[in-house]
Amino acid sequence: MLDIDALSHFIEDNNLIEKKDRIVLGVSGGADSICLLHTLSRIQKALEIRLFVVHINHGIRGEEAKRDERFVQEFCERFSISFFSFFCDIPKMAKDLKLSEEEAGRKARYEAFEKVAEGIAVGENIDISKVKIAVAHNKNDNAETILHNMSRGSGISGLKGIPAKTERIIRPLISFSREEIENYLSENNVEYMIDSTNLENEYTRNILRNEVFPILRENVNSNVVNNFYKSSKLVSEADEYFESLAIKFCEKNLKNTGSGDFLLNKENILKEPHILATYIIRYSLKEILKSQNFGIKDIGMVHIEDVWNLAKSENGKKIDLKYSIKVYNEYRELRFSSKQKKAEYDSDIISPEIKYSILDDFNMNDVPKDGNIRWLDFDKVIENIVKYNRGSLCINSIVDKDDMIKIIEENITMRQYMGGDFIHIKSGRKAIKKLFTDEKIAAGIRSKHAVLAIGADILWIFGCGDIYNTGLNRTGELYNIDSNTKNILKIELIRSEYEGKS
Repeated sequence: MLDIDALSHFIEDNNLIEKKDRIVLGVSGGADSICLLHTLSRIQKALEIRLFVVHINHGIRGEEAKRDERFVQEFCERFSISFFSFFCDIPKMAKDLKLSEEEAGRKARYEAFEKVAEGIAVGENIDISKVKIAVAHNKNDNAETILHNMSRGSGISGLKGIPAKTERIIRPLISFSREEIENYLSENNVEYMIDSTNLENEYTRNILRNEVFPILRENVNSNVVNNFYKSSKLVSEADEYFESLAIKFCEKNLKNTGSGDFLLNKENILKEPHILATYIIRYSLKEILKSQNFGIKDIGMVHIEDVWNLAKSENGKKIDLKYSIKVYNEYRELRFSSKQKKAEYDSDIISPEIKYSILDDFNMNDVPKDGNIRWLDFDKVIENIVKYNRGSLCINSIVDKDDMIKIIEENITMRQYMGGDFIHIKSGRKAIKKLFTDEKIAAGIRSKHAVLAIGADILWIFGCGDIYNTGLNRTGELYNIDSNTKNILKIELIRSEYEGKS
């Protein structure tokens, strides 16, 4: 039951309001926000708080919206409460920002709340922490949010519902149902406005509110909204627990390079249980998005699972996420980057032309040992291309050498060396980074190397420009030809005159 005592206890138990706080209330004129305004106005003297009401006209409902604004303003005048109104063209804002009208409306509201809050803090010379923003979410909103998130494929974080407090945003009515709110207004003869769009099913939340939950109450459990609330409290505890473990992990294994990239220790995350790994990935994404002044709201479980699958895949692969975030699988690390990974040559490196050909008639005595030509076992190269593409390559489509060359050209890339690259040696494989170290290649010229690669698997690494004959010049031993070789992939580097001749 919603009454002043129950509300006061909830506020105290959840530390929502402190004495001397200023409370900015979002009031639309509907039942929930009018109930919040009415109840807080009754206890403001006891709590020694001051109320400031903010109303936003979304530019959607014409005269009905103007009616709501007048109603809220007159309500505030009766109770001597400060009133602020804003007009926002939400349809235009949604179009300009490429958002749904729901999301654009939410953005506009919270920007208005913050604007008023900051003005109060400055005008009264108080810390912004003493200005709370109160919104009228209730138990039904909580249940609708959980079901909506679940339907979209949310992780645990999306199933904890709406918290009573998020930093300076407080939700004093979150433990009360819409029925309890309407009963309170009826018992106290408090009038409120009805938003006609809430009766329409144009928005997802309205469908859940008007169609789905009535069916659940009638056919599954009449107490479904309250049960969602109880479950969300337990889920919230689990979420906080996993989040704390993820933070501890990232304190040791997530490194901010300072250049827009974050490096996550891949070997260690793969040792963790899947559920904890998803929290670690989510926290990592939250950190890089925070560094770019974005929130993680639009990063769903599907994106987190994509990163998890990337970590388990072969080195050299990458995925693109929202907000231009790219994630690279780089041998021992996952690299989260907010900028385009460098894959082309530096401007001072001259890119040689590559010419491929297939030999089926050859003499083993003619195998080139150095220079600008290499012979590789064609069948072994194709086998690894198929492996890297996980069977998506249709080898049956090969009918002649031209088809063979086309597959080679489409699946072998020439680029600069990247972290995570490796090359096959007799005893297995070796990281190019370690090869540079073992061969004492100076750090200053490592970036001047080019590679021919299948993903992170290097077929041939060689120097470009002025270091072409002083840097590494190595082919992967997995592709060496032998007496069993049937076809040869001949690779020729056609260097420019500025690079000299070998």
